[in-house]
Amino acid sequence: MYFLISGEGPADIGICRNGHMVCYGENFRKGPMASVADQIVRSKAMDSIFANASRFEFVANQKLSAVAGGFKAVRKTIRLPGKKAKKETRYFFNNARALAKLAKEKAQHSHAPVVAILFRDADGTASAARGQWADKYQSMLDGFAEENFSGGVPMVPKPKSEAWLICALKAAGHQNCAALENRSGNDHSPNALKDELAGLLPRNGAHDWLCAQIDQDQILINEIDMPSFNKFRTRLEEVLGSVPPG
Repeated sequence: MYFLISGEGPADIGICRNGHMVCYGENFRKGPMASVADQIVRSKAMDSIFANASRFEFVANQKLSAVAGGFKAVRKTIRLPGKKAKKETRYFFNNARALAKLAKEKAQHSHAPVVAILFRDADGTASAARGQWADKYQSMLDGFAEENFSGGVPMVPKPKSEAWLICALKAAGHQNCAALENRSGNDHSPNALKDELAGLLPRNGAHDWLCAQIDQDQILINEIDMPSFNKFRTRLEEVLGSVPPG
């Protein structure tokens, strides 16, 4: 099994240390959302995504944009957002198409089934201009389907990845986490999720500490109970169960 993973930056899935748009092995600096996905994979009695450098690849969002730029316009179908669809929703669709295209190419070259995990925050600073979470999630599924790729997994925290991590870290034992999804994703808003998460982390080396805690199962991701997280976990488990190891 081969994994393609893509995200928005170092605070979520990760980043290439060498500045490239595609990397693997030591050139990839893992982010906490990559560790989250990996813990779910390991919980299914599978090897870590990152156990073998020749079995995973990180794809930066700039690479997906470059691939998507070569797409011809897709005829309006039940899968493609219509004229009134917000630009952000179509962006999610095209990103999924691009990752699916790369995944299919990788499957041909590696002779192994490919699982492609695409991370995007659902809501950011321009929340008023963005579509609904369900539209974005479905747009990713539709983008994967447009390329006839069945191994795609949307990873779309609501409103953003900090909400999942706060749920995993909070002292109340993962209780009432669904309410976090109703918070603003604006980092400059009062009671910002980014600030709340920072208060739960060590002041120095927070990134590496968080990844290590998840990797060592000191933070139990599967205890998170939030609609957007449950959707991701269920989809990932479905895809993992549908492809033979290899």
